[in-house]
Amino acid sequence: MRKATLYIGTIVFSLLVTACANYDDSVQVADVHKEQTIILKNTHKPGYVYSIHISGSGNLDGEASISLILNGEPYKTQALKDVVDFEWSGDWYADQAEIRYKPVNINSGTLVIRYRFLT
Repeated sequence: MRKATLYIGTIVFSLLVTACANYDDSVQVADVHKEQTIILKNTHKPGYVYSIHISGSGNLDGEASISLILNGEPYKTQALKDVVDFEWSGDWYADQAEIRYKPVNINSGTLVIRYRFLT
């Protein structure tokens, strides 16, 4: 019985996280071979931004890194290789965010960034 309760609780928690983590916009890294700066903008819900959710997914034949920039410095950084699947969340108080993508040794691939500003 205890295992069943734990299993059901895990499923409910997963569903709640998934429901809360929907994203308003997405951007695809145009060329995974080139270093890029991507500006994410709050276009759907004007108002006081208090949080941001960012998700990355894709496949890379090689290695790269991606960073969320705060006050000119990396705030969150993720190493990327092979199957890409990461999520960032946190307090955020601006209508845009800067992402820096840096390839290290890339042969090919795709990378999509999904994001949502909470107001």
